[in-house]
Amino acid sequence: MTGVTQVMVTPSLSDVPSQTLCPHCQQLVLSQTRDITGLLSWIICGSLAVVGCWPCCFIPLCTHCSMDVEHHCPNCKALIYVYRRL
Repeated sequence: MTGVTQVMVTPSLSDVPSQTLCPHCQQLVLSQTRDITGLLSWIICGSLAVVGCWPCCFIPLCTHCSMDVEHHCPNCKALIYVYRRL
């Protein structure tokens, strides 16, 4: 008796577009990325506000280096993975 076992591997994607297999349409694609505000952005923003740096406290909500990154499939537009900085 033989059977087929399907294994889903969590992608190891980072903050740049990467080649991966879309779990929704089963195509090998180069992911499209989009920055989203994440926990690290809000922690830095709140810390700057508490310290009293009001003019600069919203900068982390606009910079790529502190934001999370969503990876989407360019074929079916489905969400593949979310890279979280924190």
